[in-house]
Amino acid sequence: MTDAHRNSSESSYGDIFSGSLTPASTLQNVGSQLTMAANTAKGPKPTQDLVDKAEKILALVPHPSDLLQSQTYNRVDPYTLLKVMLENAPNEHGQRYVASAIGECDGDTIALVDLSNAWLRYLLLPSSFPPETAHGRNPHPSKRKPSMTQLVRMREGYQCPFTEYYHQGCAPSDANTLFLEVAQIVKRAIGVFDVTKDEGSLITWDIIRNYVGWNAQRTQEVLEKLDTPLNGMLLEGNFHHEWDSFAWTLKPMLGADGELVPDTYEVEEMGHNWLPCIFKGNATPANRQITFRDRGTDPTVQDYIPKSDKKLITKPRPLPDPELISLHRSICRVLHLSGAAKVIDSIFRDFEGNGQKVPSAKIRTTDELDLMFSTLAFSTLSV
Repeated sequence: MTDAHRNSSESSYGDIFSGSLTPASTLQNVGSQLTMAANTAKGPKPTQDLVDKAEKILALVPHPSDLLQSQTYNRVDPYTLLKVMLENAPNEHGQRYVASAIGECDGDTIALVDLSNAWLRYLLLPSSFPPETAHGRNPHPSKRKPSMTQLVRMREGYQCPFTEYYHQGCAPSDANTLFLEVAQIVKRAIGVFDVTKDEGSLITWDIIRNYVGWNAQRTQEVLEKLDTPLNGMLLEGNFHHEWDSFAWTLKPMLGADGELVPDTYEVEEMGHNWLPCIFKGNATPANRQITFRDRGTDPTVQDYIPKSDKKLITKPRPLPDPELISLHRSICRVLHLSGAAKVIDSIFRDFEGNGQKVPSAKIRTTDELDLMFSTLAFSTLSV
């Protein structure tokens, strides 16, 4: 490896900028920067001032053509990633947080690249793992309470709101049925971790809470409710798979007065155009707009509630949490608009194609992440 390659890789994320992960020590330095950014975001400075400063600083980030080209992967341009994070924050607080973090770099291009690496590594990468893994393969067997699945099905009237298929065994006699799946809005594995060991998860949730603008109490409430209907939707299998893959998300609907219509959303596709291929049981296109409501008390639904679910009729069935949906949408848009989704997908396809196994039962530590990607890079470059 040349000195130029080595020096470049110290502030890059495996092409995700150059072929190797940023060292853990460098990312730890970003932590103090993010802490200061979180404090600035809570301060009195006008949001537009923070954004203006961030945009001026972003103009200093090297163009992709100025960075070392990878022999293996397409790159994620740090300028694009930071800009997209800023423009797609879930709310004003998130925008202030991102702008403040960029502002803390104070024109240091290496610091800007390290910042983009940290968000890629601890926010976008964990979100891209399959639902049961998050930071790797999940050693904790699923502890989702059976009642969550039952309550989400009951709330939705045992029907997918997009395809209008009913769940098998819980439907009118003349209905089109499929086995419907309960999808998690925020993947449960991201929130299941041992605080004494899982440094990666702690960093992930610190980024999430500042990006969304949650205080410590709200963050704890969210973590405790990942196994409740607040974090669930009832979906046909294709919709579920594409949701977990961030191929689509939900965009809040506005009324004629420009105000948000409560619990009403439209499908926002990202990546490939898959939705036109999905149809209802009557061969008409799947719905693109939905309104969540609790249908569990509808008289017609009462007729086909399974006996095993009847004991749950009086249990609360809260609608999907708008803030969790907003978080999914922000991550979905950042993944695709930055190009990170394609890069991450290609990394894991090649990793599995080379017969490599994740080096730990569950990737949680920075050292394990380094090992995983350095192993992949070595295998690829040796061919």
